[in-house]
Amino acid sequence: MADMKQPVWIDPVVIATTWHYLQRVCREMRDTVERTASNVLATSLHDLAYGIWDAKGRVIAIPEGFPCRLISSTFPIKAVIERFGSRIYPGDVFLTNDPFRAGAVHLPDWVFIRPIFFEDELVFFSCMGTHVPDNGGARPGAYFLAFDSIAEGLNIPPIKLVERGKMRDDLLELILANNRLPDMMRRETYSLIGSTAVADRRLTELLEKYGKEGVLDCLEEMFDRTEKAVRAEIARWPDGTYQAEANTDDDGAKLGEPVTVRCRLDVKGDEATFDFSESDEQRAGYINGHYSLVLSDVLCASFLFLDPGLAAYHNEGSLRPIRVVCREGTVTDARPGALTAGAPSIAGAMVIECVLSTLSQALPERAVTPYGRPLHLMFIGRDPRTDALYTDVSFCPAGGAGAVYGYDGYQCCCELGALGVVSKTDAEEEMVRFPWKVRRYEFLIDSAGAGKWRGAPGIAWEGVNEGDDCASTMGPCDGWHTQAAGQQGGHPTPLNRAYILRAGEEIDIVQPHVIQDLKTGDIFVARSGGGAGVGRPEEREPELVRLDVKNELVSLCAARETYKVVLDPGTLEIDREATKTLRGGGQGSIRDEAPPKGCDEGRST
Repeated sequence: MADMKQPVWIDPVVIATTWHYLQRVCREMRDTVERTASNVLATSLHDLAYGIWDAKGRVIAIPEGFPCRLISSTFPIKAVIERFGSRIYPGDVFLTNDPFRAGAVHLPDWVFIRPIFFEDELVFFSCMGTHVPDNGGARPGAYFLAFDSIAEGLNIPPIKLVERGKMRDDLLELILANNRLPDMMRRETYSLIGSTAVADRRLTELLEKYGKEGVLDCLEEMFDRTEKAVRAEIARWPDGTYQAEANTDDDGAKLGEPVTVRCRLDVKGDEATFDFSESDEQRAGYINGHYSLVLSDVLCASFLFLDPGLAAYHNEGSLRPIRVVCREGTVTDARPGALTAGAPSIAGAMVIECVLSTLSQALPERAVTPYGRPLHLMFIGRDPRTDALYTDVSFCPAGGAGAVYGYDGYQCCCELGALGVVSKTDAEEEMVRFPWKVRRYEFLIDSAGAGKWRGAPGIAWEGVNEGDDCASTMGPCDGWHTQAAGQQGGHPTPLNRAYILRAGEEIDIVQPHVIQDLKTGDIFVARSGGGAGVGRPEEREPELVRLDVKNELVSLCAARETYKVVLDPGTLEIDREATKTLRGGGQGSIRDEAPPKGCDEGRST
């Protein structure tokens, strides 16, 4: 009888059931969008961020999603609370994409927010966001070379799109009138709103089962338990100061001038502070980030260095021991009006690179290195099969993940800014959706950052334009001139390259931030560098090098010159005596930025 008097919130079964129930609700939201949307970014690439927050805007459940949007959705929710206050009603749905008035990521990312009431009291918010195929602006899709934030796209401050369950058709029609794909975006809007309605139903069922007070008590216990677990992990990190920086090729406006993000990590006891105050001043181009994006990326990257058992359970408690500092007016905390189209892939990726580097210094046996620098496809044109506009956004050529201490990089990931969450489409689906014939899509030999544990390889992608003349903005590409560093003697990410084949002529794309005009029949060729390495290449197990050569990921030349492994060209058997002699001849760190001279044939077409 004594046990029956205990409050529900300390019952371990109720806590566990509530915790896992919330995760399942989030995944059901994702499934709803992927089954009902038509935008390839949502349905196939899983470019989504979703979750559940409480009435104060505190994070409850964020099981997975695009890192820069995962926790930053707290800011749009708090903006809704501040702006609408007592005018938030059951059945409302809010929409925003504004980075500065609402803390959204960038204008192509639309965030839908639904308040969830129980017994006439606001208890939760559900949130779903995705990258939309068009957002107005000077060009279709996400526009990366705009003059100002108006040309960059339609700016939507927090608005109430649905009031008490009734769509505000005047607002929706205004938004769609400024969109080049209004039919698709109408479907997407209802799909995304529908996912938040799923959360409403499921959370109401939870509240009915355990009662509002019981569920809220569980949440407070979950926050406290997670905070305690994260603090215990950080307490194991060595106290000290660690510094790192990451560079991007340029800002898209002033070509050829690199931009730098700098980070200082201070670890003291069970708390960590990431300070980006010394980063470069904000730029005229589109690469600028802002505080909400940086906070979200820092937290998600930091979580990689915690106990993997915590991965699915991060919430408001996880945020309490980690502090993020930025200085207004820099590329990590730009002022209102700054261009932010490339924020997730450029500023966000540089922030993640810095976090990985500082924590890899502090925890060398958990070292994580960056993915290959972003190489996107972004074709905009008319599809003669449908006589309609298309915007083809693809991450297919992006290089794979960087190595982790003890493991090679995971192959065929999207890009660092997505941390493996966003997927790639397959060639068949792309050819059905868009007028491009994919004629090559495979791993590229000698394209990974070498190391004791190498990065994942880069990609060779070739496509033929079977549509009308079109344009490629290349998206927020990077890594033509700058690289992401390896760890402990591992090599950096190899450089990216792309060119156009037209009537037998090879037209090299020297500056990917310049719009490329493509003609019918042109062949677009992408060659990406893969992820960075961990550890000196000459310490890699010879048998692993032999397998890489057998699988055509490493050439015989690179095996000998970079990894110091001698293989018989006919049988690929290891010449152990020659290998031992070669490796004994010099144990210094090898810092080649590309395969040695004589190995370049591995990267040719």
